[in-house]
Amino acid sequence: MASLKSKYWVMMLKLMGKKRNRATVEALYQDIAKRRKQDNYKPPEKLAQHFTIKEEMLDGFPVIRAKEKNTSVRQYLFYLHGGAYVGEILPQQWEFIAHLAARTHAEVVVPIYPLAPEHKAAEVLPFVQAAYHALEARADGQHIHIIGDSAGAGLALALAQAEVAAHGTCSARQLLLVSPWVDVTMENENILALEGRDPWLTQVGLAEAGRCYAGDWGTRDPRVSPTFGPLAGLPPCHILMGTRDILLPDVKIFTEKLARAEVRYSYRQYPGMFHCWVMLDMPETRAAREEMIGLLQR
Repeated sequence: MASLKSKYWVMMLKLMGKKRNRATVEALYQDIAKRRKQDNYKPPEKLAQHFTIKEEMLDGFPVIRAKEKNTSVRQYLFYLHGGAYVGEILPQQWEFIAHLAARTHAEVVVPIYPLAPEHKAAEVLPFVQAAYHALEARADGQHIHIIGDSAGAGLALALAQAEVAAHGTCSARQLLLVSPWVDVTMENENILALEGRDPWLTQVGLAEAGRCYAGDWGTRDPRVSPTFGPLAGLPPCHILMGTRDILLPDVKIFTEKLARAEVRYSYRQYPGMFHCWVMLDMPETRAAREEMIGLLQR
């Protein structure tokens, strides 16, 4: 049963009008324009009290590294944030990945990838690949875990697929995927049945965001929608999903494809949880994070 705190957050998301901002194509672009005036990819100031933070430029875009002060780095977390490919990383996402890093003696590497509609997948994926290769070059044999939420989880899969295609393998120890957006077409007929229960996402808004991110590649290109690409050879994939998320039908199809491709994977479904609930303070968040920390400590 969903906790009272989670029900509070569902109510708050509705009151904050998050879903209205994605209810129509026009509303989506108005929201993007508003957010561009407020975008700030920098980690929250309070994070700097406990973390050493370094920013580097790669191909004209920032890559941020953060590790807890006075800790010995034992592994690396390569984190790709969500935001439907149109939204910048948020303070809640910084808190989320910093928490995982602190608990697992890890340095987190966060590529601040360019956003749609100004930039397209054909620019984003090569940048993310370059950032990953730069991390590989200095990881000195220590484990790299790729972590993503929402669109970032889809991008994580596209990255891993590109690595397998180019090199026959992906060096990451595993992929941790929260509420992954694996099919940006949003054409699954079962999505509408869930939309009334989802307090955050809309089919119309995500379909347009996916289209403007895809650009000339198109929304069914596996570099944009990894569910349409080859899955054999991927590192172990661990998926966390809520039942009040319109992405659920496509994620279920994706897990079936993973099984057919004989990819090691786990799938954890949290009843009553909405999209990317792990960013908000509630009991189900703590449970999901502990599950992720356990995977990272193996």
